[in-house]
Amino acid sequence: MSNQDVVASPTSPADGLTRARSFRAIAAATAGTFIEWYEYGLYTYVAGLVIAPLFFPEGAGSVAVLATFATFAVGFAARPVGGIVLGAAGDRWGRRPVLIFSIILMGVATTSIGLLPPFAAIGIWAPALLVLFRLMQGFGAGAELASAMIYVNESTQQKAKGYHSSFLLVGSMMGAILSLVLFTGLSAALTSEAFLEWGWRVPFLLGAVLTVIGLLLRRKVGESPEFERVQRERDAGRAPMARRNPLAAMRDAFKASPRNFIAGFLLPSGLNVTGFVAQAFGISYLSGQIGLSADETLLTIFVMMGVGVLVLPLWGRLTDKLGAKLVLYAGAIGGIILAFPYFMALQTGNLPLIVVASVLIWAVGWAAGNAAQLIILPAIFRTEYRSSGLTSSRELQGALVAGPTPLIATALVLALGGAPWLVAAMIVLAQTMTIVGMLIARPTLTAEEVESASAHRGLGVKSSA
Repeated sequence: MSNQDVVASPTSPADGLTRARSFRAIAAATAGTFIEWYEYGLYTYVAGLVIAPLFFPEGAGSVAVLATFATFAVGFAARPVGGIVLGAAGDRWGRRPVLIFSIILMGVATTSIGLLPPFAAIGIWAPALLVLFRLMQGFGAGAELASAMIYVNESTQQKAKGYHSSFLLVGSMMGAILSLVLFTGLSAALTSEAFLEWGWRVPFLLGAVLTVIGLLLRRKVGESPEFERVQRERDAGRAPMARRNPLAAMRDAFKASPRNFIAGFLLPSGLNVTGFVAQAFGISYLSGQIGLSADETLLTIFVMMGVGVLVLPLWGRLTDKLGAKLVLYAGAIGGIILAFPYFMALQTGNLPLIVVASVLIWAVGWAAGNAAQLIILPAIFRTEYRSSGLTSSRELQGALVAGPTPLIATALVLALGGAPWLVAAMIVLAQTMTIVGMLIARPTLTAEEVESASAHRGLGVKSSA
């Protein structure tokens, strides 16, 4: 067996992957995804209802809405930078230090948004500082889910890899639901004037408390066994040291397998576009174009998220039983089938039908692909450059495809005078990109890894291509 094979060999029970250690790894990793989606969820919910009127000039109208979604996209523009820089750090210094740093950075940015004065008080500095804090959020988030995904894959028992990984997304949904509940509760309990003046800030400030809790959880866990094994190989001179230069680290990950790097870019496309259309763009579309009240719009999103919490572990179980590849195809094809019927249901203005359509596209077009990618993405990058390759490819996709989705969707609807059909076509295109990504991917798994984790079924074994 070559030295490279030793580095990439699967973690066995002898490495200490007990149920207790797996549980601690899941709890620590999920804490960050909870906070990430809590914070991003907050911005999503306040975007069209608070950010536009408070942080941009009065009377800007549709321009302010477009500018608001532009600040949403700015956060994603920073994610690949964070992914490249922190991804390289994860391969050099470890997964755990990156998880700690990312949660601190996101918490500081979110709290700062909650303290930011409006345009009426500080003028152009309001949107300028908002963009700065969104950049900070994006930089930290650029390594959050990817690093948590890697950490859980490398630190939990093989036989339940899909189920264990799914709790990263359950945590993200719970964070989004908490932000929605707080936002909805405060908007209902306060007058519109009080809510705009200070009420919307409370959930952002609560982010500081959640960050401290998440930080304490992450400080109590150790490094992943797979990374520790790589470090032992490096210390013994049997494996090359990780790159200091983040761009060089990304280049090495690309050169190791260009097709896998491209696959890492394409695979999240369908679930990201579908998710942000149904969530971020959906809030603005349902209230602005369809004419639902704020309460009806938020109820739709709440039910959609709640169902997501329930179905994600089920998809995780299915990845363990059927293999992540099959689950990914089910989600992508389901998203394609549901794209146009989803918008046809929204066009009716019938609340129950809108809720059902939103739940279906979320539970299939978003949840299935998301559960599957947690297994597939780490499998296409070798341990020694996994963090650099996964974070950079995935977050470049976030900046170029996912982040601009609400902005592009808004512009497409405006271009058609309120008709959503180009947005439906965008979902179909994105899900097709996911399918192409799976077709070109060549996993770096050994035969032993495929045998020990049923979630890897159908992914094949290590290829040099």
